[in-house]
Amino acid sequence: MSPNWITGISGVDLFFVISGFVMVWVAGDSQPSLSNSGGFLFARALRIYPLWWLFAGAMTAYLFVSYGTPWDAERLSRLGVGGVEHLWKSFLLIPHDAFPILTLGWTLMHEIYFYIVFALILLLPKAWRIPALVIWALIILASVSASMTEHFADSLITLALFPMTLVFLMGAAAAYLIKGGHLIWRWPALITGLAILIWSCLEVDFLGNTPDLATARTFSYGIAFALIVYGLVALEQATRWGDRIPDFLIHLGDWSYSLYLCHILVISAVGRLFFPVFGQPGSIDNLAFLAIGIVLPIVVSGLVYTCFERPILSYTRQKRKAWFS
Repeated sequence: MSPNWITGISGVDLFFVISGFVMVWVAGDSQPSLSNSGGFLFARALRIYPLWWLFAGAMTAYLFVSYGTPWDAERLSRLGVGGVEHLWKSFLLIPHDAFPILTLGWTLMHEIYFYIVFALILLLPKAWRIPALVIWALIILASVSASMTEHFADSLITLALFPMTLVFLMGAAAAYLIKGGHLIWRWPALITGLAILIWSCLEVDFLGNTPDLATARTFSYGIAFALIVYGLVALEQATRWGDRIPDFLIHLGDWSYSLYLCHILVISAVGRLFFPVFGQPGSIDNLAFLAIGIVLPIVVSGLVYTCFERPILSYTRQKRKAWFS
């Protein structure tokens, strides 16, 4: 069975589509000014970094307690990367030859890049923003066609040309369509997106970790999730069915960033405690581990959101209003 299927890589593509969608939804119509662009970047930085530092710090502490160094010395030695360099670049989300200290931080490097470029686009007159996004997409497409892209963004150049940037832009395009009142394609988009998603699960997940994987998932999962997000939001706008969404799912959406960052750490901790007790688990033990592995990260993410993330978001709103109004 493919490790891509086991680890559920397509969740990142959905994450990127939603990121592009939300950026346009919340800021796409803002007036062009240094204040608005700076306020946007300020809010995004405080959304990303503090929680990232919390969980990257937890991973660093774990490595130090378990192995005596706050980094994976054996892996870094193979890559020729110094431990101190690895730490500060990981915490600042700067691309280098190793994945960040908490591996899934590679996706946040792309988030920061997208936010910076989008903040610059917000300085343009509103009529120029969609053409600017199109030009950005054409640059990425040209780099893909010329085989200039890499499987992993290990430098600022490979980050800038990474094919999955197109997934962000697909989400942005979906948001602009809906903000423009173009809702009539909601059902065809949703059905087509689901069909492409099923095909992608059967085909792309089993490619293996090849250099072409980033491009393949961009034009499969990226397109599928962009169509699905467009279709669902357009349905919500056209029918108001979103008013009937249970409060728990809304809260789960609020907790999603905390859940994203904590789930690997929490599930790993559960495994380290669970398997020594139960040995080689059978079907009942597997179901128990599955239940705990689903419920406990959600509980932890809710606590982290309430005690850590929400106060920071409140602080960010206050300071943005005071400093960028």
